[in-house]
Amino acid sequence: MSRKSVVLLLSFSLVLFVAGSAFAATLSGTVTTSKKASQMALPKDVPLAGAQVIIGKDLDLDVGGSGADTVRGKVAAKALTDEKGKFKATLPNGKYTVIVWKTRYTPATYTVTVPKTNFEGQISVQNERILHTSLSFR
Repeated sequence: MSRKSVVLLLSFSLVLFVAGSAFAATLSGTVTTSKKASQMALPKDVPLAGAQVIIGKDLDLDVGGSGADTVRGKVAAKALTDEKGKFKATLPNGKYTVIVWKTRYTPATYTVTVPKTNFEGQISVQNERILHTSLSFR
């Protein structure tokens, strides 16, 4: 392979890499819940580990009366929060629905525009009427 061909191939590869990177963006953030240290203390936000973060276009969460919830729509990415409540997902730029869900917590739905690196979601311990015990996708 000639030197000119190698330079041309490397240049083309760099253009493809830069073009591909321009279409990918990051949604990152933290999920929290409110907790009381004692009966007399005011609640404070604490990180929530193990929460599912579901991201997609025009998602809808159907809350089932028996505790079985269903996400409808096209899911673009899923992430699980770490011990600090943090998550990260890579997807194309655009407007997305974000659903934060965890067993025995009341789910929350947000609309965000990606890229976004400071998303803050919060879910609270479930109320007694709704049981949020399982999640499926359709």
